[in-house]
Amino acid sequence: MPRADLSDKCTSGVGPICDRSGGRARRILRFSGLILGWFGLAPWALPSTGVVAEPLAVRSAPRGATLFATMPAAQTGIVAENRYADPRMWKEKFQEFKFGAMGTGVAVGDFDGDGRVDLFVVSKTEASRLFRNLGGWKFEEVTVQAGISEPGKPAGWTQGAAFADVDNDGRLDLYLSRFGVPNLLFMNRGDGTFREEAAARGLAVVDASGQAAFCDYDRDGDLDVYVQTNLLDTVKAPQGQPDYLFRNRGDGTFENVTMTAGMAGGETAGHSATWWDHDEDGWPDLYVANDYAVPDFLYRNNRDGTFTDVIGRAVDQTPHSSMGADLGDVDNDGRADLLVADMATSTREKDQRGTAKIRAMLDTAVHPPGVFQYMRSMLYLGTGTARLREGAWLAGMAGTDWTWSPRFEDFDNDGRLDLHVTNGMVRELHNADLVQDISASESLEAGMRLEKAAPVFAERNLAYRNQGGLAFEEVGVAWGLGQVGVSFGSATGDFDGDGDLDLVYGNYEAGPTVLRNDSDTGHRLVVALRGTTSNRFGVGATVRVESALGRQVRTLVLARGYLSTSEPVLHFGLGKDEVIKTLTVEWPSGHRQRFTNLSADQKLTITEPAGPARPEAPVQPSALFTAQTLELQAREQPETDSNPQALLPFRFDRRGPALAVLPKDGREQLLLGGTTKDPLTGFALADALDDGPLLVFEANGDGLPDLLQTKAGTSRPMGADYQPKLHLGTATGFTSAPLPALPQSTGAVTAADFDRDGDLDVFLGARVLPGKYPLPPRSVLLRNDGGRFSEMPLPQNGELGLITSASFSDLDADGWPDLLLATEWGPVVYLHNEQGLGFTDRSAAQGFSASGFWASIVAADFNGDGRPDYAVGNAGLNTPYREGPAYLFHGRFGDGGPPQVIEAVQENNQLYPRRTRNELGPRVAGLLRRFPRHNDYAKATLTEVLGAERLAKARRFDATELRSGLYLSQPVGPHRFVALPWEVQLAPVQGMVALDVTGDGHVDLALVQNSHAPAPSLGRFSGGVGLLLAGDGRGGFRALDPQTSGLLVPGDAKALVVTDRNADGWPDLVASRNDESALAFLHRGVAGQQPLRVVLQGPAGNPTAIGATVTLTLADGSTRTAAITAGSGYYSQSSPAVFFSYPSATPARAFTVTWSDGTSSTHAIEPNGGIMHTLVHPR
Repeated sequence: MPRADLSDKCTSGVGPICDRSGGRARRILRFSGLILGWFGLAPWALPSTGVVAEPLAVRSAPRGATLFATMPAAQTGIVAENRYADPRMWKEKFQEFKFGAMGTGVAVGDFDGDGRVDLFVVSKTEASRLFRNLGGWKFEEVTVQAGISEPGKPAGWTQGAAFADVDNDGRLDLYLSRFGVPNLLFMNRGDGTFREEAAARGLAVVDASGQAAFCDYDRDGDLDVYVQTNLLDTVKAPQGQPDYLFRNRGDGTFENVTMTAGMAGGETAGHSATWWDHDEDGWPDLYVANDYAVPDFLYRNNRDGTFTDVIGRAVDQTPHSSMGADLGDVDNDGRADLLVADMATSTREKDQRGTAKIRAMLDTAVHPPGVFQYMRSMLYLGTGTARLREGAWLAGMAGTDWTWSPRFEDFDNDGRLDLHVTNGMVRELHNADLVQDISASESLEAGMRLEKAAPVFAERNLAYRNQGGLAFEEVGVAWGLGQVGVSFGSATGDFDGDGDLDLVYGNYEAGPTVLRNDSDTGHRLVVALRGTTSNRFGVGATVRVESALGRQVRTLVLARGYLSTSEPVLHFGLGKDEVIKTLTVEWPSGHRQRFTNLSADQKLTITEPAGPARPEAPVQPSALFTAQTLELQAREQPETDSNPQALLPFRFDRRGPALAVLPKDGREQLLLGGTTKDPLTGFALADALDDGPLLVFEANGDGLPDLLQTKAGTSRPMGADYQPKLHLGTATGFTSAPLPALPQSTGAVTAADFDRDGDLDVFLGARVLPGKYPLPPRSVLLRNDGGRFSEMPLPQNGELGLITSASFSDLDADGWPDLLLATEWGPVVYLHNEQGLGFTDRSAAQGFSASGFWASIVAADFNGDGRPDYAVGNAGLNTPYREGPAYLFHGRFGDGGPPQVIEAVQENNQLYPRRTRNELGPRVAGLLRRFPRHNDYAKATLTEVLGAERLAKARRFDATELRSGLYLSQPVGPHRFVALPWEVQLAPVQGMVALDVTGDGHVDLALVQNSHAPAPSLGRFSGGVGLLLAGDGRGGFRALDPQTSGLLVPGDAKALVVTDRNADGWPDLVASRNDESALAFLHRGVAGQQPLRVVLQGPAGNPTAIGATVTLTLADGSTRTAAITAGSGYYSQSSPAVFFSYPSATPARAFTVTWSDGTSSTHAIEPNGGIMHTLVHPR
């Protein structure tokens, strides 16, 4: 296809028309059919409005050793010292200053319309300054001649600055947010000067204003504004001030609509307010980041001028001390994500100096109910739904130091958004030693003197290069962005017109840092928008581009980062791509424009079509599953875990509820495990302990399904309360039956006819020994002899590890079911069946050697070689253990009391304690005496803290592999571990099921995620919402987003089972959640595919044919195979039915069954034989 020619040439007549106003050649493309044909563009792909295209300036700066070069003030003329000269900052306004009014911002934009990007720099107490870009990296200060002045200084502190077109005249106005004095609004007069009109236009707010976030929230074509505030008077309002929402009346004047809009949510301590359409309904929502214990808000736009705070519906955790925030599509999935910064440190030593102590004290805060606050940054990932994922640990962004302004931009033009953060603080206020010294001061004034005398907390700014797959590499120094100091608001703009984003940020008691981007690789595209029906600069518009590199999306948002605004254009890096296949603009008015086949290395100015937009067509549901909330829930009592081991990394109560499918009388009933508050489904009374996993199986050969109910947790000493219960099925319910005495806190239960004698034997995997974690408890294998159970020997006397999941499958295809176990602080265990005589441990020989926090295992043929592979759930990489390996020591470290566990982290080949001085102090002999200061403790190795002799006597446990993944069979040799996609690594994997749900004949994998069990200092591991992974039949998987799959399971998800709730032959899913209602997902079917549901009728001792496999053969000779199991995944037992689908044009011919006793049978499928099939064992 011919390329759209937007080269730098002028012609007359047909073709580009040149407009050299402003000294720059601009081509105005007149989109008639003739011109479109000349440019190789399809007329249908383009609107009837104009596009101005101009080539980007040639990159003239030589690429040095780094990507960015610092531009000295002597060269640029940008001299603007940011002074903090109000003596009240260290006296009567000290609390307000240090907690809420610390920073300053910058604003970037072309205020005089000459085509060059200008700069406004805030000074806290002295005159802020406006710089006009003269070109060639020369600027002149024009503050006074432009008419800008700031009355009230130094008592009135200037904080945020925003360029925005307030009156919709196409010129950038300037709004300044100030502390304790009226905010200022400078209206652009179009001649290089401004006039202050805040009072006349209704925006002269007198408060602790931080930043103004302009946006057309009601989509009426003009900019409204949210004014974020912080602390004004800590005596009168210690939690901060209310924020403000102002609606533009359409004439550039504003009315306060905070109350009527539903945003009067109380006091705030805001550092940023970011407009972000989190649920992708086309209406801008607002994230308000508040410091300290004040909760963050996520205001959902109700489309009628009002908002609802939905933070608790969208996420279950926020930063504790939220700072700046920024949005961008960091994973290139076409959806905007949001990073909310905190002050968590980037190094272990800095963490142990203070933030770790604070984190251990504060991480139990829940504001509002259901939303936990943690002292770390959060990276919220859009899903296309109202619920968000969170991935800061995985991306390496959970701790970026005392961060003020995070900014996402594609700095190296490779098509992926990178991150820059500004860091530092006037003092290291979270330093535990400093806090301790201040607390010991004789007076408040003495404490303030100590704080003022402490050194400035200068930190290095950081930059992260996006490597794809939510993997980032810290490159601050390598890119020339590793300046050390105290830096605040930051902004980007193309100061030299070469299409690369330059960077500027303000500093404490210093001038701004200006950095030139010297990128010499990567094509790029800059898009400027000109609204007609929408606001003039297109604020709130979304632009999507697609090239060979992939798809990218940008939304034009003004207030980003911290107290600052950037040049109001959109920048795209294109890597090696010279052509943009498509570019789509989605305007706030509802207009949509689509362009095709555009050249790179240009700036396009796109004008919106005139007139009203066409009404939006209703979106038809297309997800694979439809969700239902079930009236099925096991409520929890208040936490009762009283384990004497105070330093456990995880809690062991509240690990359920389990789910099991009970087949009876041709129907399937869901059984939900009980808690100490709500009993097991169908039972009247709750027990003293929570239920562990459930097992539905045939115990006594009478043809009625029986139930094994296990117990779990550590809230009571080991004893009779942990004894499993066997309930034999009757015509009306269940009756109790005896079992051998085997009290254990159970983590897994599964059944198979391991000795092939015709009845089902049972494995009970022990989870934990109360008070003795992580010492391995004793698991049990029970042989069934006609309904009587006796214990069979197991390797290591049954001490196989901390069992979390178990699955029988024939790994080596010898006809005998082997046993696979998932363990915590241990490997996946492979117990080989010695032809029914017992089991031997062959884990290492088969490749199962990596230790982890394995929590779930399911068997299926994922790579299509006819042999079982194994999907194994793990903790993932979105936790504090991400860097790995994890280490834990069990032993006696004090002068008395029970053994304790102490975790360690590795750094430079040395081990250091994970927990804080305050946590270990009471439990390690002499620690507080030997390390009186937190700073000393932060530098001490584990050996120095615990003592070499005590450490040598302790037992060590490792977790070396933290990713969830697959163990794939190989043609020769052991299984090979392959990690699952990065989306899986966002949270621990719990319940899993493996079957074909997408209808392509390949085995897919559905899973649920999250864990609320970690200790408070670790925080909840809850970044996921569940996933459906589409298999390719070769061992590869692709994660489907929740909008596509329909599978969305927020919260502390546990079990996941397959059943057919509506008897349509398609497999439905049901997920349990701790202390929340279970969720069902009904399969909507696949177009062009026919479903089949198969039930096996086996012998009396195994009537549901547990252990059998069913193979479906189609008319073209292709096959699909499924196995029947009793218990796998996590706390889960699915229906004993198996499910298939096949193309309508390719008839199904026959089923072949390999029964658990080794016999096989073939069953022809009659034409029009229906959906439901029952296959009978050939007795």
